[in-house]
Amino acid sequence: MKLGFLTPYSEEIVQFAGDDPNFECLEFSGPPAEWVGDTDEANAARESALKLLNTNGLSISSFLTNWPSIRTSSAELPAYLDHFSKVFDVCQAMGDNVVLTGAGPMGYDPSIGLEDNVARYKEVYTPIGNLAEAKGVLIGFENWPGGGGPFSDGGNLSVTPEAWGLMFEAVPSKAIGLEFDPSHLIWQGIDSFEAFEEFSDRVNILHAKDTEIFEDRLKRVGVFRRGGWWRYRLPGFADFNWPQFFALVHEHGFDGSVVIEHEDAVFSGNRRLEGFTRCGIYLSNSILD
Repeated sequence: MKLGFLTPYSEEIVQFAGDDPNFECLEFSGPPAEWVGDTDEANAARESALKLLNTNGLSISSFLTNWPSIRTSSAELPAYLDHFSKVFDVCQAMGDNVVLTGAGPMGYDPSIGLEDNVARYKEVYTPIGNLAEAKGVLIGFENWPGGGGPFSDGGNLSVTPEAWGLMFEAVPSKAIGLEFDPSHLIWQGIDSFEAFEEFSDRVNILHAKDTEIFEDRLKRVGVFRRGGWWRYRLPGFADFNWPQFFALVHEHGFDGSVVIEHEDAVFSGNRRLEGFTRCGIYLSNSILD
C-alpha cells in the first residue's frame, strides 16, 4: 500500500510531500484543466507534472471529480461521456492504476425510495462503467452522504452497504467500486469492519479520515440533530482502531492507495501541513506495509 493525501495540485505541495518519507502518492482534487485533451500544450503540462512527481518520489493515486447526477437525462448523457472519456485518458497518461474518485452519484430523490433511485443510477452509469472498462480505468465512489445528510434530496446514492449492494447488482462493471471512507460510516452507526469485509473486492482506494463522537452531547440532542455531536478528525486523533482495520485490509489482500482526507479543524489554517505530517507518521506505523 502507498500512503498519500488529498490536495489541489501545486509544485509546493508536491515538494512538501516528497520531503516527507511517509508519503508516496497524492490524490489531486481534479486533473488541472491544462492537463486535459490531446494537444501539444496538454501533453507538455502532463509531462512537466510527471517529471516533478518523479523527482520527488511520488505517484498519483487518484483524481477527484464531480460525478453526473442520477437525474441526468438521456439527452444530457452524451456530453458527460465525452467529458469523462477525456478525463479517463488523463488517468491513463498519468500513471498505473490511477483511480477516478469523488462522492458517488448525487441526485438522490427521497420521494421514490432507494430501489427506484438505483434504477435511475443504472440508466446513467451503465455506459459510464462500460467506458471506464474500455479505457482501463477504475472508479472509486466515496461514501460521503452529501451536505444534507444520508439520502437527502439531491444527496449521494452510495452511502450505505445496502445501497452499495444494490448498485453493484444493477451495474456489475468491475471498473466501478468504492473509495472506502470509515469516517462517514462511524457517525451513521455502521460497522466499518463488517462493511469492508463484505465489499473488499470492490474497494479501489481507501480514504483515511476519522470521526470523533461527543457522547455527552449525543445523549442530549439525539442522532437527528445535524452537527454538534460529532466532527471529522485525522486518524490518530479519534477513536477508530486503525491498526486493527489495516490488519483486516491486509487479510483481504488490498494493495491500493491510502489517502488522507484532511478535514480536521484542530489542524486548520497554518497548522494544516502539520496535520498531514503527524497523520503520516501515525498511519505509516499503523499500515505495517
